[in-house]
Amino acid sequence: MNRTEHKPVIAINTRHWIPGRMEGIGRFEMNIATELSRLHPEAEFHWFFDRRPKLDMAVPENVKIHVLFPPARHPRLYYIWYEWSVPMMLKKIKADIFISADNINSLKAHCPTITAIHDLNFVHYPYDLPLTYSSYYNTKTSRFISKAIKVITVSEFSRNDIIEQYKTPENKIHVVYNGVASHFAPLNSWVISETRFKLTSGKPYFFVLGSIHPRKNLAKTIEAYTLFRKQTNCDYPLVVSGRELFLNKNLGNILNNNPYRKDIVFTGYLDNKALGETLGSAFALLYMSVFEGFGVPVIEAFASCVPVVASDVSSIPEVAGGAAMLANPHDAGEVADAMKKLSEDEQLRISLCEKGLKRATAFSWKESAERFWKVIQEVLAETKIKS
Repeated sequence: MNRTEHKPVIAINTRHWIPGRMEGIGRFEMNIATELSRLHPEAEFHWFFDRRPKLDMAVPENVKIHVLFPPARHPRLYYIWYEWSVPMMLKKIKADIFISADNINSLKAHCPTITAIHDLNFVHYPYDLPLTYSSYYNTKTSRFISKAIKVITVSEFSRNDIIEQYKTPENKIHVVYNGVASHFAPLNSWVISETRFKLTSGKPYFFVLGSIHPRKNLAKTIEAYTLFRKQTNCDYPLVVSGRELFLNKNLGNILNNNPYRKDIVFTGYLDNKALGETLGSAFALLYMSVFEGFGVPVIEAFASCVPVVASDVSSIPEVAGGAAMLANPHDAGEVADAMKKLSEDEQLRISLCEKGLKRATAFSWKESAERFWKVIQEVLAETKIKS
C-alpha cells in the first residue's frame, strides 16, 4: 500500500514562532501551523523549532514538537539547520511533505517541499538589508523555488512578481492571504480612553505599526507628520510600535531635530493584548511602507474599526480593497494632505471605518489554512501518482 494512503506526515518549519518577538513571517507560521493541525486531525504534524519554544497554547494531540540545532539566526547557520538538521529529522519521522513558510527551503530534503515566498524585497531593495542577508536571498531563492513542488505566496502582487523575476510556471504558485487575529476588534470607549490616557495623556493619535526597518518608511512618515502639524492646528501625537530589526542611522538625527519630538512616542514591541488596545484606540493607522508582500497591519486596523492611510504601491492597494485612503509613500506632502483630510472630515473617517470592517471579513486564518490544505492535498496526490 502506498504511504500517502496512510495518515499523512507533515513537517512544518516554525522557527520564527517566538512569542514576544514575532513579526509577520512568525505570525504566518504560527497561525497556519496551528489551524492546519486543529482542522485536520487525520494528519500527523511535526513542528520544527530552532530553540525551545515557550508556547502559550495547548498543543493539538496530532502535533509533535522538535527542536533542531543550531539556533539559525544568521545565513551561515541557515545552511546547517536547513541542509543537515532538517533533512535528518524529515528522514527520521518519514515525512510526506516539508512546509517552509519563511522564504527559505531545504535543498536536501528527501520529501516533497512547499515553500512560502512572502515578497521579493531583497530583489527590489537589496540595500535595505545587511549585505550578508540580501546576498543570501538573491543567490538562493531561485533554487528554493525550483526545489519546491509548490510555492505559496500571500498576494496576487507577489505571485506576479515571482513569476516575472524567476520565470516560475503560473500553476506552481498559489496565493494564501494572511488572516486577522482575534485580538484585533472594535474597542469600547472606556478601553480607548484608558489607552489614550496611558500613551498620550488622553489625546487621539496617529499610529504606526511594524518593525523599524528602512522599507517601513518611518523617516518619511515622520516627515509627513511634521508637515501635517505645521499645516494644521491638530496636535494629535504620533505613536510608533515595533522592534528595530536593522539599524537606521538617519532616524536618530531626524528625531533629534524634529520640532514635535515630544509628541512622537515609541512603545517598543507590544504583546497581543497591548497591541490590540493600542491599535484599536488610534485615531488612524499610517502605513506608508514602500514595499510589502501583503501588509498585515492594514487588515488589523480594518478589523479594529480604525481608518487607514496607506501606501499606493506594491500589494497594499490589493489588500486594502478600496477601504483605505492611499497616498504616495515617497511624497510626504501627499501623505500629510491625506492626514489633514481625515482629521477635518468626520464623515470620511466614519465611512472608512465601515468599509474597513467589511473588508476585514475577507481575511480569516481558518480560511487561509484551508487554502493551504488544498495545496497540500495536490502535492500528496501528485506524489502518489509519481510513486
